[in-house]
Amino acid sequence: MTATHFRHPDAGAPVVVDPSTVTRTERVWPGMCGHNSLLVGQIGDWTWAAVSALCGTDVLAARDRRGAATYLSFYYYRIRGSRRFHLRTPTFGDWLTVTSGLFDFGSESVLALHRISPAEPAEPGTAGLAAGPRRPTAIDPVRFYAGSDDGCLYVENFNRWVARSREDSNEELLRASPADFTHRHLPELPQRYSPRPVCQRARTELTFLDPDGAGLVAREELRLRYEVDPSRDLNGVGLLYFASYFAIVDWALLRLWRRLGRDDRSFLDRVVADQQLCYLGNADLGSVVTVVLRRWQPVAGGDRELVDLVLRDSQRDRLLAVCTLELLTGGAA
Repeated sequence: MTATHFRHPDAGAPVVVDPSTVTRTERVWPGMCGHNSLLVGQIGDWTWAAVSALCGTDVLAARDRRGAATYLSFYYYRIRGSRRFHLRTPTFGDWLTVTSGLFDFGSESVLALHRISPAEPAEPGTAGLAAGPRRPTAIDPVRFYAGSDDGCLYVENFNRWVARSREDSNEELLRASPADFTHRHLPELPQRYSPRPVCQRARTELTFLDPDGAGLVAREELRLRYEVDPSRDLNGVGLLYFASYFAIVDWALLRLWRRLGRDDRSFLDRVVADQQLCYLGNADLGSVVTVVLRRWQPVAGGDRELVDLVLRDSQRDRLLAVCTLELLTGGAA
């Protein structure tokens, strides 16, 4: 038997490192990788698992003080990688070390920072990991936001507890934390790293790009319409699934890609070094989402371009999400 044919002794089992940190070893299966949003969804599940393990509540069955179901919704999702290791690098059979740290943002929110890196499987009959991966330690925000290791994926999830205001609608969701949610034992994030001002800028400026930043020139703008697909886009409780927003972004980006004369193979080979997405609303069945894209390039040229996407409910012109991507293009025009 070779190392590729057995289950790692720690695979899939979250291990509590300290009161605010869990780590896990995961093998990549087909349902969590590819040219899609599957790994985005898996990382989101790891956020829910970390909160369940460290904050005294069962996230999958959370109830507010009224006894109504409440959900740990995604408000801000950021993924940073590199040419060496990015969101679409992991593939069948790879091993990952995932360390997740939680930070206190009060009774209605929580921040999760995930550091994801390649891991070598242990040999049959041994415990732990083979030589190479780091030992699990609490996440240091300074090192995390510096992101100096290009062999890691850095993922930031800022979540808010919400409940439906009406049983038959995904609009006008209410803030509602579980009665048993504990958070005061979690460390506080240094204010300079708070996602709140970043998301406020995205909401008002419709971009994560610095409005005072220089050196970028606007290129193409494209407007599209996307119909929410009930066979694909909703989660198990009927909400527009948080990972579906990423899928809609990719759907729209592909159409911009083709408009630019690029082929589908180059789309699959794209490297997204940074992606930020702020969730500002949910959508009901039958909704049509208007997606507006704008592409930016550095004035000085180079192998980097940026794309802003704004998603709105077309019927009510209600803002649903703002997303900015940084792509490493290798000099694509």
